Amino acid sequence: MTSLLTLSELTRSYFSLWALLLCLVCIFGIVLSVTQKRYRPAVFALPAFACGYLLWQVLFDLHLFGGTEGASAVSRKLGGLPWLWCPAALSVLTAAALWILLSVIRDEKRSVTPTAVKHCLDQMPCGVCCWRDSGRVLFSNICMNRLCIAVTGSPLLNGNQFYQAAAGGILTVGEKIWRFTCREILFDGERLHEMIASDVTAEYTETQVLEKDKAELSRLNRELREYTLSIDDAVRRQEILQAKVNIHDEMNRLMLSTMAADGEDAAALDPIFALWEQNALLVCMEADEVADTKAAARIEKLAEALKIRLIWRGTLPAALSEKQRSLFFSAAQEAIANAAKHAQAKTMEISFQQTGASFSCFFTNDGRIPDGEVRFTGGLANLALLAAKQGARICVHTDGTFSLSLQFPENQPNG
Repeated sequence: MTSLLTLSELTRSYFSLWALLLCLVCIFGIVLSVTQKRYRPAVFALPAFACGYLLWQVLFDLHLFGGTEGASAVSRKLGGLPWLWCPAALSVLTAAALWILLSVIRDEKRSVTPTAVKHCLDQMPCGVCCWRDSGRVLFSNICMNRLCIAVTGSPLLNGNQFYQAAAGGILTVGEKIWRFTCREILFDGERLHEMIASDVTAEYTETQVLEKDKAELSRLNRELREYTLSIDDAVRRQEILQAKVNIHDEMNRLMLSTMAADGEDAAALDPIFALWEQNALLVCMEADEVADTKAAARIEKLAEALKIRLIWRGTLPAALSEKQRSLFFSAAQEAIANAAKHAQAKTMEISFQQTGASFSCFFTNDGRIPDGEVRFTGGLANLALLAAKQGARICVHTDGTFSLSLQFPENQPNG
């Protein structure tokens, strides 16, 4: 049978190229398995690489020296063997090398490897970085590297320096807003620092829009409360105007009656003069008395509807102004409603107290005393706002009984 040495140079060159490619496949498999930290395939690939390199060296010697003394003894001995052993050995080694390489590639796709983790994190839209206490960066993805260059102007080489540069927490980089959060983690008993950068551009924009909407809503709510509080004043002014119209009509009637009466008949003039005197007093007092009477009647009806008995301790002083009277009746309505709703009261006592130039109104009920601090919400909040505009004050007393007080300021009896 023909030996390997007697083959043509071209045939041995093909075998030599085959052996060289086999060595390259083995080297690639060894490097890939080492990067994946899977050392078993690398151990299996080393013998295949050694055998492939040996065959390539033998073929190289035979190409240079043939069967002369210049070739090594191993090359001359293997060159004298039948040539079929060379392709057979290369075939077996190639099959083994390819099997090892394919197994490494398959494990890379099916298993979680450092390379797979790195590839996955590089695809994430957020930045990830991890470093030691000394500042040495152990890992950072592409996004974090780009952010570091944009913020500091240099690559990410020291984690502590980059943390100080991003200490504000929220930074604007280009057209986006990034939030940087840092925490400490333990890995294999070692304390590490981890920083994550998240794109919060959309959230930040929506937050700004919400803040503007909230401010606008607060303004509208404040205007609505003021408008609601002004309704009572408008109604009261209308009632006063109607009362004045009635007084005007009555004065016209008296004038006509006076002109039609007989000036010599004293008995006929006495009732007319009495009506004149009465209407002259009503010109100054009628409007307020009518308004107060109607307001008091509304309070009585409200108390009757809520099954609360009202007890008046005194009368409303005449020194109070129109706005102060309006505030008093508003406070009375709120006190009655809260007594029925929250305290299940059956009796409400309304009393007045004047000390020098200051004046106070008290609304005391026999209902349940609330637990904890009483917070002004809803109607009480609106009432406190209206009182503050007049310089008055709303207070709550819980000494044995629940009492709501309306205190007008000193030296301002007329508001």
